[in-house]
Amino acid sequence: MLAVLFISFDLHLVSRARNVQQRMGAEVELLDALGRMSRAVNELPTMHRVDLHTGRGHWETRMTELRSDLDRISARFIQEPGMTELPSKLLLAFDQADSLHHLAEVQAADLREERTVQAILQLVAQRASKAIERTARTVHEQGLSVHSAQLSRRWDEAQVLMFLSCLMAVVFALLVGMNRRLLVDSRLRGDQLAEAKQRLEQTNRELRETMLSKEEKEVMLKEIHHRVKNNLQIVRSLIRFQMDQVDDPRVNELFNECITRVSAMALVHEQTYLSKDLATIDVRSYLESLVRDLIHAYAVGIRLKQDIDIQVKTLGVDTLVPLGLLINEIISNSFKYAFKGRMEGTLTVHLSGSEEGGLLLRIGDDGPGMPSRDKWDRPNSLGMELIHTLAGQLDADIDLLPVPGTHYEMRDHKLGRRKVA
Repeated sequence: MLAVLFISFDLHLVSRARNVQQRMGAEVELLDALGRMSRAVNELPTMHRVDLHTGRGHWETRMTELRSDLDRISARFIQEPGMTELPSKLLLAFDQADSLHHLAEVQAADLREERTVQAILQLVAQRASKAIERTARTVHEQGLSVHSAQLSRRWDEAQVLMFLSCLMAVVFALLVGMNRRLLVDSRLRGDQLAEAKQRLEQTNRELRETMLSKEEKEVMLKEIHHRVKNNLQIVRSLIRFQMDQVDDPRVNELFNECITRVSAMALVHEQTYLSKDLATIDVRSYLESLVRDLIHAYAVGIRLKQDIDIQVKTLGVDTLVPLGLLINEIISNSFKYAFKGRMEGTLTVHLSGSEEGGLLLRIGDDGPGMPSRDKWDRPNSLGMELIHTLAGQLDADIDLLPVPGTHYEMRDHKLGRRKVA
């Protein structure tokens, strides 16, 4: 009876250990399948852009493959932790991505709609990828970790059984042999898990220590500037939608000022990701685009003479953002006050110097000018306060020149220090 008891316990222990090992093997295979599915989902925005601009028609094939892979994974691993809700979430994400792709194909001529669809598709892909990551984390926490602990307990039980079997080696020779095989298998699995853990930790360290190449950094930064520009465009559109709900002309004017300020910042990011050198932006191209946008925003119908002399070729983003906002405020004031009721007018923008040696900006119009300097010396409007604040951010002084019209001069403090030296 004792021999039967030992043999029965040993067979039961072997069976349980084998079941745990099979479950762990299935969970490792599931993690590998989830990893491939995550990579495929993250590639959907890129596939969408390529398919939309080249017309190759790979989108339908890829979506069919993804759904087939999902059905196969669901059918095989439906009993694994975290797999109950994942198929429905991914099917919903695939349907949304498919609808967005077809919507982009229908509205291919509208660049703004295409960018909006691209941004939404990116969010859908990110949500699907996060759902896969959560499932993988659940498999790790509720599957592999639990089974690893169970396998460790089997190992402890096997050690106890081996000790008792050694006391009855002659009687239980067969039992000892079976137990030895179990011990070898358990130790091998433990070593494999330890080795896999070490490789994973080493890989994580290498990934953290690996530096991106210059080309990868530039692509990443351009993509960031592109997304920031798109987000600012969405903000501008939201403000414009809000304008449609307001009938008060003064409120509409304030909304329009917000739109021009957001556009000035978005234009910097647009020029940045279009520039070959991310560190500097072409100033002339930026200012020409800024003036053109302001003319469109204020619907200027006069014969406008543009006296624009830009002697600075490039500037960095940190300098061009406050400079662009300052120029935006002054030109907006010119369009609102200087050219009102006139058939023609002159807009002056002169920029010289350099970012390292200091900038000199002369900007203004040939309008009637300010009634007095009180409004300039004691600003009581957001626009005037912004002009003074932005000049301070540029480490410069700005003053109203005593000439016909309204002309400002902004002089960098570096120019003054250089003159004193």
